[in-house]
Amino acid sequence: MPFKFINIYINRDQKKTLFQQIYEKIRDNILTGKLKPGAKLPATRRLAKELKVSRNVVMEAYDQLHAEGYIESSQGAYTKVAVNSYYERYQSGKKRKQPPQKKPINYDIEFRTGIPDLKTFPKNLWGSYLKKAVLQTNDQELGYYKPEGLFELREILSDYLYRVKGIQVEANQIVITSGATQALSLTAGLLYKDQCQAVIEDPGGYGVIGIFKRAGYGLSTADTGKDGLIPDSIKLMPHTKLIYTTPSHQFPMGSILPAATRIKLLNLIQDKNVFIVEDDYDSEFRYDGPPIHPLKALHPEKVIYLGSFSKVLSPALRIGYAVLPLSMIEDFKQMKRFSDAWSPLISQIALKNFIKDGQFEKHVYKMKKKYQRKRDVLIHTLIEEFGNNIQIFGENAGLHIVVKFHEKTFKYNENFEVCQNGVFIHSLEKHTINKGNHCDKLIFGYGNLSENEIISGIKRLRIGN
Repeated sequence: MPFKFINIYINRDQKKTLFQQIYEKIRDNILTGKLKPGAKLPATRRLAKELKVSRNVVMEAYDQLHAEGYIESSQGAYTKVAVNSYYERYQSGKKRKQPPQKKPINYDIEFRTGIPDLKTFPKNLWGSYLKKAVLQTNDQELGYYKPEGLFELREILSDYLYRVKGIQVEANQIVITSGATQALSLTAGLLYKDQCQAVIEDPGGYGVIGIFKRAGYGLSTADTGKDGLIPDSIKLMPHTKLIYTTPSHQFPMGSILPAATRIKLLNLIQDKNVFIVEDDYDSEFRYDGPPIHPLKALHPEKVIYLGSFSKVLSPALRIGYAVLPLSMIEDFKQMKRFSDAWSPLISQIALKNFIKDGQFEKHVYKMKKKYQRKRDVLIHTLIEEFGNNIQIFGENAGLHIVVKFHEKTFKYNENFEVCQNGVFIHSLEKHTINKGNHCDKLIFGYGNLSENEIISGIKRLRIGN
């Protein structure tokens, strides 16, 4: 018996074409099972008459359904729903048990780490530099480009690194990446050998742990104390390939590695096929004294230096860089090419001009003063609310501090996060490999909070506990 059509309504006021409406209605009837496999479809002439449309419109819809495998036909026979139709696959997909979805919780105040003050990003100024970059871009730069990035930006970076941080490096030793995360991922891939090991600080960055695990490394930990990484705690194995460290501002404890310890760390790997991967985390924002010179300045050939503009300007820019020994440049460039070809060039041109015109260092100076005020408000409020029951770490630099609570305990969720009274904070435990040693410590990121939000968040934390 010829098929009696289901739920085909034509709305001539819709923006969708008549062909699209007919195609979608038939397809949806097949996917929902109203049209079973083998069910007959009306002839194109008859359906066109019923719907009061041109037969060509119906034929076009049938052709599309046939091309996508929803229907089938043969000469002299009815068009019908394909026997091997999408219905069964669609239904089986629907029946697949989905993991329970947690209801999202809204927090009024989030002490998140690694986020700068997004409200003070110089949008208008940056926009003018982007516009200028687009207008000045030549035809060649609008096509495919080199994986290592814009030479002029790398040249300006080499000058900045020498002038501000004491790193003497040529532009051809710098590769522009999509943030420090990509720089670290590529470095991990570059150094990886079967069954090899990476030494990382504990506590250290939660994301860093994930990057090395995903790359296949076995992880060995280096203890950290009040002055950062402790070289004597490092056990180098024959298959150890790298030591990852944040000496200028240890994450998350915030300590600065003393000069004597830096020399000791470099001596540890002097005669070994082991490299130090130095993440210059938050080094621009040092509140007591000038920026610390990196390990890279002391031993260029044994240290891979990673930096980014995420904390200084905005994570949305996705511009970072790696400073590499000459022996690694070509392999790193190849890995970058096969990762994402190259980082967005127009943003690189804008950043090059932004630094060249002095706007970058002017912005750093402005934000340094702003973050110092926020830090002072945070520390003052913590002491006001918790008195002598706390100990503060890492207050001399960066966009966060760590607080140890002597008499207070907090309830964590499964992700080692404190979520109470509308306030969100990470526990230090989240950033550890060896669990159980830092349950009394919380990390207060303050970069993207106003001074009033900082005060309110600390007060609510005390009341809610």
